[in-house]
Amino acid sequence: MAQTSEPSLQYLLDRQAILDCIHRYCLGVDRHDAAMIESAFHLDAIDEHGPFSGGPGALADWANSFHAEHFMAHTHHITTHGCEIDGEVAHAQSHCLYGLRRKDGQTVALGAARYIDRLERRAGEWRIAHRRTLIEWRGELPANMPEGYAQGTWDRSDPSYERPLAASATHHQPP
Repeated sequence: MAQTSEPSLQYLLDRQAILDCIHRYCLGVDRHDAAMIESAFHLDAIDEHGPFSGGPGALADWANSFHAEHFMAHTHHITTHGCEIDGEVAHAQSHCLYGLRRKDGQTVALGAARYIDRLERRAGEWRIAHRRTLIEWRGELPANMPEGYAQGTWDRSDPSYERPLAASATHHQPP
């Protein structure tokens, strides 16, 4: 990312780059995109994620396998985000609300987590150097899936990768 000599502008650019990094992780997890997950971390990063502790490649493998084994769909949403930047190091706390639809298709697990991150700017790019994930609460409820909506996929056929996004062949106007 480009840098500027204006401190307040640089602060805003850094904050946005850090938030983009954290969002990129969530997007990668929800699409099972190992390269996107790994791109949120420096190569020597460590993620402490419940029973898992390790580097970015192993984290992507573990997260994708865990989600594929237990769930048919999931979303992770960053809500409250705080960040303290000190030169080339930042400490961030990001709240994450998540929903995971179990393989039975009838149950959704909802929960709240916090990502506690130390990020470092190396070669001009902010990435996570160390992460600790905390689960604050979790519960389950019946899934009530509406009809007529497309479902996402865990590969590059998902519409989020489509460029340019265009109307699908099954698009039709409601009566």
